[in-house]
Order: sequence, then C-alpha cells, then structure tokens
Amino acid sequence: MSAKNRYPSILLFGCPGSGKGTQGVVLAQLPNLVHLAMGDIFRGIDKASDIGKEFLSYATKGQLVPDELTIRVFRHHVESCIASGKIDLSYHTLILDGIPRTTAQVDLLNDVIDVKRVVHLMIDDQDALIARLMGRAKRSNRPDDADRSVIENRIGVYERETYPVLDAYPKKLVAKVNADQPPLAVLRDVADALVGFVSAKI
Repeated sequence: MSAKNRYPSILLFGCPGSGKGTQGVVLAQLPNLVHLAMGDIFRGIDKASDIGKEFLSYATKGQLVPDELTIRVFRHHVESCIASGKIDLSYHTLILDGIPRTTAQVDLLNDVIDVKRVVHLMIDDQDALIARLMGRAKRSNRPDDADRSVIENRIGVYERETYPVLDAYPKKLVAKVNADQPPLAVLRDVADALVGFVSAKI
C-alpha cells in the first residue's frame, strides 16, 4: 500500500478497563474521526462469508484469532467502509481500539496504517482497576467478568502480549494520560494530546 493510501490513525492503548471504548465512542462524535474497535469488527463479521467462516473456525473453539487473519479482517472492514463512503482517507482519521494487540500485528500493519499518535490510558493502581472492571461487569450483567481471577488473567495477558506494542512506536508519538480520573477529565487530557495530530478539516 502506498504511503498516501495508508490509513491515518490514532491508537487508543491501555489495559482492560482503562476506558478505551468510552473515549473512542465520545471522540467519534467529531465529524472527522472514526472509532474502530476490533472487538466490534469481529462481532460484525458476516459469518457466511469466506473470511467469516475462517474466523469462526478459531472463535468457536475458543482459540485466539491468528495475527494475520486479524489484520485481514481489519483491512476488509476498512476497505468496505471506504467503498461505501463511510470512510474518506483524505478527511477521516481512524481511532483504533484493540489493534494492534501484538508486536507481530505492528509489523503486519506497518504498511497499512499511518500512526499519528498513540494515546496510552494509564491506571497504576491495580486494585482500583480490578474494582472498576468488577463494577462494569455487574452493570453489564456479565458475571464471568466479575471473577477476580478472570480479571487478573486478562491483565496478565495484556502485560505479556500487548504492553510491549508501546515500544514499537517512537516515544515522541506516545502521550500518557491518567485514566484514573472522571471520564470528562480523561477526555480533556486525551483531546489535549490529539491537538495538532488530527486533520483540522471539519
């Protein structure tokens, strides 16, 4: 993919419960930003399509979706949005949530996305993070996610597999934001971090 056709992107980065989804949804209210959460993209796949069947061959067995297939699903979704006019690369900047999740995905995306900024939503107090996740699980009626051992495992997977992704990008692109604040305060700091890195066209 040529440089001019790469997807201009902001990466929302942080452990489970750091508020990536909340911030992404709010930012997407701006006309020149599009929030793409990889979890939503997976859930929206046409299960009867070839790529959908390939995805299901892993998902229905509880297996992790391979990095190469994850990137193909992502690209297929974005290209469909471009074809339908929902995304205009000359106007929109993508807010990516949940991708890239591994250093292998970073390599596979190097020629696909043009990373303008990495917003790292940080919560240093693990007990506060676990309490937040357990409260969210209760509100969304997902009892499995309210199990402390399940939450600790998710955080462990993030620290082993996803946190190293941060080192794959130049430090000057990474903005650290304290996510252990009220959502509006987090939004203020995220917005400050993005000024000058997103197209000014409205």
